[in-house]
Amino acid sequence: MILTGPKSTLALDVKLTVWPFELPDRLSFIPELNCYSLPENATDYYRLAHRHRTVVNRLPYSQSGKMDRDCAPEVRGGQFDWKKYDARFGPLLDGSAFQDLPRRGIPLETFYLPIHENWPTAITDHYNGSYWADQAFSAEYREKFRDGVAEFARHIAKRGWNRTQFQVYFNNKINYKKSDWKDGSSPWLLDEPAHFQDFWAIRWFGMAFRDGLAASQLENPPLVFRIDISRPQWQRDSFNEILDYNVCASGPGRVYRRLLQDNRSRFGQQIIDYGTSNPIEVSNLQPAGWCLDAWCNGADGVLPWQTMGNSKSWETADQLALLYPAMSRGKGEPVPSVRLKSYLRGQQDVEYLALWATMTGEPRWAVGQQVIAALKLRPEARSTGHVGDEDAGLLAYDSLRPQHLTTFRIAIARQLAERGDKVKSTPRALVPERKSRSSRGGYVTVGVVPWDNSADAKSQKRLDP
Repeated sequence: MILTGPKSTLALDVKLTVWPFELPDRLSFIPELNCYSLPENATDYYRLAHRHRTVVNRLPYSQSGKMDRDCAPEVRGGQFDWKKYDARFGPLLDGSAFQDLPRRGIPLETFYLPIHENWPTAITDHYNGSYWADQAFSAEYREKFRDGVAEFARHIAKRGWNRTQFQVYFNNKINYKKSDWKDGSSPWLLDEPAHFQDFWAIRWFGMAFRDGLAASQLENPPLVFRIDISRPQWQRDSFNEILDYNVCASGPGRVYRRLLQDNRSRFGQQIIDYGTSNPIEVSNLQPAGWCLDAWCNGADGVLPWQTMGNSKSWETADQLALLYPAMSRGKGEPVPSVRLKSYLRGQQDVEYLALWATMTGEPRWAVGQQVIAALKLRPEARSTGHVGDEDAGLLAYDSLRPQHLTTFRIAIARQLAERGDKVKSTPRALVPERKSRSSRGGYVTVGVVPWDNSADAKSQKRLDP
C-alpha cells in the first residue's frame, strides 16, 4: 500500500487474509449515534455512520417542544400532510440513500418519531397542572395522541418501511422550566425519571401509545416505546407492559444487570447501554471495548449520548464529536473520527462473536463470560464532569490494548474458518423485517440471555486467544 503526500510517499507492506465467511449486512448489535441536530447535508452524516456499521439517530424536537424544520408531517385541519416529511426521510427509511455503500440498500435500523408530549397536540392547551399524569389531561389530548400514533403506524405500513424500528421517545425535562415555564414543554422528568410521578407520567404516555397501536388495526406496526433511564431500581413494575427499547445508563446497568435481564426475559425488552465516548487524549479503544463488554453483558447495542461535532470541534478536544463537519467551512462531506472507527471495530467484533454463538449453539451468556475473562473486560465507571443535566458517565477500559483485540479476532476467525461450510446461518438481526408480531407490539429481541451458571462449562469450547 502506498500513501502519497504533498512532498513524500510511504510504502507499506500489507498482508491480507480473506476469511471464508461474511459479516451480515443487517446488524445484530447496534451502536446508535444519538444527536440533537444535523447540518443541511444531513444525509451525508447518515451515510458516513452507515458505512461504519453504526446508526445516526437525530432527535427531531427541542426541550421547548418546538419541532425542527420538516421533522414532522404538517398538520392541516386535523390531517397529516406527508409530502415534505417523506421527501426528506423516505430514502433513509427505504434504503435507497445507501444503495452504493457496503451494506447496500439497508435502511436506518432506528429512527425517532416526532411524537412526544407537545406533538401532535400542544400540551399547554390541555394540561391542568396536576401532579399525576392520569389526572392532568383532557380526554381530547389523549385521543389526539392516540390517533397520531395510529396515523404514523398506518403511513409507515403504507410506505413499506418495515425494516426500521420507529421510536416513540420522551426526552424533555421539567428542569428547563426553571427560568420560564415556557422554556420547557414537559411538566415531568420524562428523560432520566427521578421521582415516581415521573415514572407514572411515562407509563401514562406508554399506555396511550399502546392504545394508538391498537387503533391502527395493523397486525405488525414496527413502532417501539423507548425510555432512557438511569435509575432502573426505582421503576418497580410501572414499565412492564409498555417498554420495548430500554436505554439504560451503563454504570447503573451493570449494578442492576440482573433486573434488566429479568425484564428482558419476561417482557421481551431490548437493552441498550448508554454513556459517553472516551476523551480524545486517552486510548481510542474505549468504544470497541464498550461494544464487546455490552454484548457480553446481554445488551443489544450501545448509545453515546451526543456524537455530532461542529466547526469548533476542530480547534478543541471535543470529547463528544464522533463525526466532524468538513474542514472547509462546513462545505463537503463530514469526516469520521478515530473513535468512530473504534465503534466500527467493536461492532464487527461483536458480529464475530454472534456468528460463533450461532454456529456452535452456545448460549450468549456463556460466550460472554469467556470473552470477559479472555480480554479482562473489567471497566471502571467514571464521571465525565458534565454539569446541568444528568452525567451519562463513561466506562473506561484502561487495560485493553490493540494487540488484545487483534489476537482475539484472529483466534475467533480461525475457528470460524475451520468450520467452513458449517457457518451457514447468521445471527438474528436486531431489527428484522416485520413479518409476524408478538402479542405486545412491533419489536423482536436478539434473544433471551439467561444468566444460568449451572450450565456445563466443560462442554463450552474455549475462545481464549
